[in-house]
Amino acid sequence: MFYAAPVPVANDFNVVHQVSQRALGEDHGAGPSEKDPQQLIVKEKMFSWGGNNFEIKTLSGGRFGNNLFVKGKAFALIDEMVLLDGVTKKAVAVCRRKFNILGQTFQIYSPKPLYHWQRPSGSSYMGRQLYTFAKVERSPLSTTQKVTYDNETSASMTITRTVLRWPKKRVVHRHGKTAAFIEGGTWTGNFNTYRVTVNPGIDPCLIICLTAICDEMDE
Repeated sequence: MFYAAPVPVANDFNVVHQVSQRALGEDHGAGPSEKDPQQLIVKEKMFSWGGNNFEIKTLSGGRFGNNLFVKGKAFALIDEMVLLDGVTKKAVAVCRRKFNILGQTFQIYSPKPLYHWQRPSGSSYMGRQLYTFAKVERSPLSTTQKVTYDNETSASMTITRTVLRWPKKRVVHRHGKTAAFIEGGTWTGNFNTYRVTVNPGIDPCLIICLTAICDEMDE
């Protein structure tokens, strides 16, 4: 149950994945790369009012897409984090947590359908109906999360710790191949700062959501 995945090597990030699902950020300047890995910094804003807020930058310090950022909600009935377009202020994705006896589950919602026949989820954000995009599940005493798209019958992605100590490092696999690497820890002096490497063909906005979700599940 406490499985630790090996740390990816450079060639693992050259794996190009086929784009098989609609990308969350395709209308926000933040879609998948076609041939080169993307590297991002996802950093929690300290002393921000309202919950777990994260700014997102490229490795060189530039803005990502339409200046995307994550806004959390604290002291509310719904444990929620929203990936927002910094230009239009529209939601790119909405992540909501649910506790149950089998562990924690986060639902990731999108304002747009994942597939053309998809019906609304019944949930909404700021008056706009949402569609279920994926769910992230973690069982008690497990170091692995499973990610299942709404149009899948089983998880196509997993998130696994590489080591069971600080700094935190996680590998995201898609169909058994490296899809992303999430590093958070002492290299910046802040455990709530993450360096994220996303393989070509993988939705970077989904990986950003997974980074924020893993951070929240750790608390």
